[in-house]
Formats: sequence, C-alpha cells, structure tokens
Amino acid sequence: MLCLRFAMLRGDGAGHPAAMKKGDSLSGTPTDVLARAASDLPLPPGGALAFAPVGDAAAVELPEPIRRCAQRRQATFAAGRIAAQEALCKAGFRGAAALGIGDDGLPDWPPGWLGSISHSDDTAAALVAPVGCARLLGLDLERIVTAEIAVQIAPEIMPGQPVGHSGLLLEHEVTCAFSAKEALYKALYPLTRQFRDFSAAHIGWQKDGAAAPVRVMLTLTEDWGAGWATGTVFEALQRTAAGHVATILWR
Repeated sequence: MLCLRFAMLRGDGAGHPAAMKKGDSLSGTPTDVLARAASDLPLPPGGALAFAPVGDAAAVELPEPIRRCAQRRQATFAAGRIAAQEALCKAGFRGAAALGIGDDGLPDWPPGWLGSISHSDDTAAALVAPVGCARLLGLDLERIVTAEIAVQIAPEIMPGQPVGHSGLLLEHEVTCAFSAKEALYKALYPLTRQFRDFSAAHIGWQKDGAAAPVRVMLTLTEDWGAGWATGTVFEALQRTAAGHVATILWR
C-alpha cells in the first residue's frame, strides 16, 4: 500500500511543514488557509470538498476499533469524520451522516454516495459525490517533506524518473508526486481491491503557459483491473498552501 510504504520511507523528519510561500493567504488557521486554496478545485457534479482541524476526538462517537487506538489516531479519525459530515451536508445529503467502518476498513458511506478521506497531523479533508456523478474519487493531504527527505525518497516515489522536470522545488515535486499517486491508489482500490507499488503509475508534468499552474498527469504502467488498463491517464488536481499539498482525483 502506497501510504504505508511512504510512512516508512519518510521517517520522523517529514512532519515539518515547509515555509509558507508568498502568495499564500496568511489569515486564519492552516486548515482555513488550505480550504481557501482548494476552494477553486473542479469537483464532480453534485460533489463537495470540506476541511476540518484535528482537535478533540470527543466531538465524534468513535467506533470500537478506533477507541482502542492512541489519542492521536482518535483525533485524526474524528477530524476526518467531521470533514466527511460537512462535505455530505454541503453536497445536499440530508440523512444521518455518521460514518462507520466497513469490513474492508474503508469508510462506510451512505447508500448512493462515494467519498474519500485524508488527513495530516493537524488537518483533515473529505471529498464526496453522488453515485452516478463520479465512478471513482481519490483525495490525499500531505505535509510537504523537507529537501533532505525529498532527496532520500525521490527514487522510491518516482522510480526510473529524473527529478526537476516539474519546475517546482524538489521537496514540492516529490510531495506532489507522492500525493498524486496516493490519491490515485485511494480512488482505484475500492473498485479493484488491488495493492500497487509506486512504479504502477508514471508521473508526467504539463504546463499550459508560463503563468499556468503545473498539471500532474498519471499514466498506469500496468493493468489495475477491468477497465483500468496499462496506458490509462488520469489528471491529479492539486493545490499547495500552509505547508501542505491537497490532491483530488476523480472520474
């Protein structure tokens, strides 16, 4: 699983946020800043994206398996569920929005809805859409790694690919590449139930003009199951703010 491999690769040093760049909105909490930066991301029809700060786990009724976890895990889980409830509400869902955990460990979304949840140590996010408006959804939220960590993990995140083609700082490029691959995995796994390595998708960087943002393209390098053959291309939509990269991927 990509997220597990990356956690082992990056070690303790990856939790330090990069300095906020000039142009980031400076007011509000990191969660507020990131939410504003991501507010213009194109979403599936009827979809919604919401953010929540990681705080007190007491705000959510935790499932029994999570109550046995460490407090930090409880807090990030609770924040993810709060973001999911807000996203469902924003998208027009009017039923009971409390999410359990399915037998497969994935969030148990209400019938007729797709969703994806991600979190860092201080912020959680959720992306939802009605079934029929999207076939798959993937969301990932990552703190930008340090330059030192980026050098170490770049060969694992982008195997066989030289760094520097994005035009971004190395730590931004590597974090963006990982976040894009993690969002892809989270989008496809509920459909395929297949684990994949970093080499299963190739990263491409596109720029439509000097002032245009970098576009992140993912090309499957092997079959991921029925309908997702080698050569299938996805675009990962990203925003960077408050020391984070937020990525959504949908189709």
